[in-house]
Amino acid sequence: MNKTVKDESAITVHVLTRAEHCVSRKNLSSAALRVLYRLHEAGYAALLVGGAVRDLLLGGHPKDFDVATDATPEEVRKLFRNCRLIGRRFRLAHVFFGPEIIEVATFRGHGDGDREIVDGRILR
Repeated sequence: MNKTVKDESAITVHVLTRAEHCVSRKNLSSAALRVLYRLHEAGYAALLVGGAVRDLLLGGHPKDFDVATDATPEEVRKLFRNCRLIGRRFRLAHVFFGPEIIEVATFRGHGDGDREIVDGRILR
């Protein structure tokens, strides 16, 4: 049975039980699993996100895997020797496992972003 949750931003979230979807750890790359597990073991939240989730839900095979976490890019780098930080405005961590790259992004907080509207003007 899925449950519907209302959060403070009025977005309706539908949480599916394991029996209601086909996403399984066996369909994830070992590299993606290592990133998810290590972040969790270090006390961070870590979620599989992006096109890989869509592809898995549709029964396809993802070409790459992305992770979102509450760890900062610098904290991710401390956990993985095989990590490079990229981007200036929006820092991302790329964790390398041979030819495979797992992209790790930090959750954006409420109000994150570069724009604030004041008196009809956009401030950067």
